[in-house]
Amino acid sequence: MFPRVLLKDILSARNHRFLANALFQYLDELLEPQNIGIFLEPKSGSELNFLFSHGNPASLLNYPNTFWTWVSQFDSSDGLIPLVLNTCQWRYSEIMAEDSYVFMLDNHPKRRAYLVIENASAAKISELNQFNQLDALQIIASRWQCVRAETEAAKEFKQRDIKEAKYLDVIKQRELFIDNMKLVQEVSAEISNPKNLDELYRMAVEVIREKLGFDRAVFMLLDIKKRCFSGTYGTDEQGNTVSEHHTQYDLHQLEETYIDALFEGKANLVVVEEAPLYTAGSVIGQGWNGMLILRDGDEIIGWIAMDNYIHRTPITSYQRQMLESFGSLLSQIYIRKRQEQNVRMLHASMVELSRCMTISEVCKSAVTFAINRLGIDRFAVFLTDESCTYMQGTWGTDIQGNVVDESYYRSETIDRSIVNAARANPNEVVFEESVPIYHDFNIVGFGWTAMTMLVSNNGEPIAFIAADNLIKRSPLTHQLREVIRMFASNLTEVLLKTRAQEAIHELNNNLEKEVKTRTRELQSANEQLETMSKLDPLTRLGNRRMLEALLEDICRNTNSGSQCYGLIIVDIDYFGLYNNQYGHMQGDIALMRVGSILQQHTKSDSEVFCRIGGEEFALLMTTQNAEKVAQLAESIRRSIELELIPHEQSSVKETLTVSVGYSVMELKQSEFSFDKLYSAADQALYQAKNNGRNSVVGSTLMLVNA
Repeated sequence: MFPRVLLKDILSARNHRFLANALFQYLDELLEPQNIGIFLEPKSGSELNFLFSHGNPASLLNYPNTFWTWVSQFDSSDGLIPLVLNTCQWRYSEIMAEDSYVFMLDNHPKRRAYLVIENASAAKISELNQFNQLDALQIIASRWQCVRAETEAAKEFKQRDIKEAKYLDVIKQRELFIDNMKLVQEVSAEISNPKNLDELYRMAVEVIREKLGFDRAVFMLLDIKKRCFSGTYGTDEQGNTVSEHHTQYDLHQLEETYIDALFEGKANLVVVEEAPLYTAGSVIGQGWNGMLILRDGDEIIGWIAMDNYIHRTPITSYQRQMLESFGSLLSQIYIRKRQEQNVRMLHASMVELSRCMTISEVCKSAVTFAINRLGIDRFAVFLTDESCTYMQGTWGTDIQGNVVDESYYRSETIDRSIVNAARANPNEVVFEESVPIYHDFNIVGFGWTAMTMLVSNNGEPIAFIAADNLIKRSPLTHQLREVIRMFASNLTEVLLKTRAQEAIHELNNNLEKEVKTRTRELQSANEQLETMSKLDPLTRLGNRRMLEALLEDICRNTNSGSQCYGLIIVDIDYFGLYNNQYGHMQGDIALMRVGSILQQHTKSDSEVFCRIGGEEFALLMTTQNAEKVAQLAESIRRSIELELIPHEQSSVKETLTVSVGYSVMELKQSEFSFDKLYSAADQALYQAKNNGRNSVVGSTLMLVNA
């Protein structure tokens, strides 16, 4: 009979180890075998070891590969399979007892499980099978498979829970990330429009503490040329904002981690855990210390240094993400504000300097602007020549910081290292630190001094500007040097323009008398040019401009009464055929001869024949009656006919002839119309040509009531 206690243990088993112990106990009491083992079908790369064993069963490494194919064909219902029946040609008796058996515990295709029993009595097994006393193995196998299924299901449930937990964590992290990014955007918007860069430094330090939740922060600016960094605003040990503009440190004072991050790495945030925390260079505690690097492309602007001195709370990954985003936005705000401030400074300086009329006024304005607007302690401008042989004072600053006239100062170019450096690097700001500061050749203090040589576009020296920090002792920052360089560029432009203006003014004074003389000559020449512009160059008669001028004179006449106007139009007959026959050169000669005849028929300056077409001429007359106009027209026709200019192609005569049309109208001044006068004369000319040419036709319109 199957023991109830064992059955209870088997059915209550929740893991394979407990079930294996119950199985080993059952088989040991029933069969008294020498060794028992439970193992899994081997998979590629897995070790061949027993899951559970009783005694010391033979190593699975001695099982041939053919064994696994053979044993896999059985099922749990097949019971104990004697190894003596194996068909895989395995001499198992060499490593275990002759009476050994194998039993399929679990035929799951992914990983089968087997039970091996060594040295069990075959007679005993036969007897037990006869009375079905080994059926408990089927129950154990079923329970083994159930435990395996339950374990796999539990694993699946656990994996599902793990995935769900991870998913929820991802959602929470994403929500937290979005909240942090919103916060970064809000604080960036708050500091996006400061009055100046100095206010931006202070606002950045305060929002990092008060809005982003960090204990302490300080805004540091890097000066790579000087290999140093200087403070702006920071935080004291109580968490209050303090000015640190007076501080300046050498780069070698930084930890190597930070130096590597600045010059070799690409990371924008570096955090050192368990680091010493400092205030004003003195250690005040231990905690994490961070550097948020601000960049303008590849150029490093500076950084925000932070620590957790006050609350000693660790920095989280979310805070790191938040800081990196804030640092990127802060860099953009800084770059934009720096450009805006520089543009405003340049514009303001150009406006101030451009108001000046002389070199001296420009130099005085430059010194005043540098002291009042650029925050420089002392500033001076020295003029020089093309060979840079001397330095001539203009305006400068005394030892109290007052703008004073220094035109008395003049010396040969001083052989000093800073002067030589300025000459070697024109338009650049050269400087020296911790050196004597001079005023009128006397040492008045120690500090930094800077100098720039201003040169024109072709490299010609113009002037020197000099600055120092005698009064406030403030450090010479990269930003201040950049401002001085841009201001020097503006000053160069204005000095060149003013120098040119002064030269022009002097030249104008010298040329003024000559200009007056030349003006009279030009007036006479212009009058001659005006007359020539109204003449036809070929016939020396008037042209259309002359005709328009005569019309303007008539229109300007203020006579309110009526007046008689006459217009004669002369057209050479078949002149195109004349040119074809004799050539254009002879045609031009013929035109000149006709022009000479027409000119002979004018009697006053107000009567001018004008060439209004290739072979067409017109004469506008006033104060003439109709009979005189008709007589003049006929006289012109006859004179040209009598000139006897040969014209073989003409169907009128063998000499050159003209057709003449004229009109006479008596009009009031206010009613004068050249178009009416011309239209009537042109129609008359058309009639003359229809009459066979070489004739005169006129049109007369007189007022009934004069």
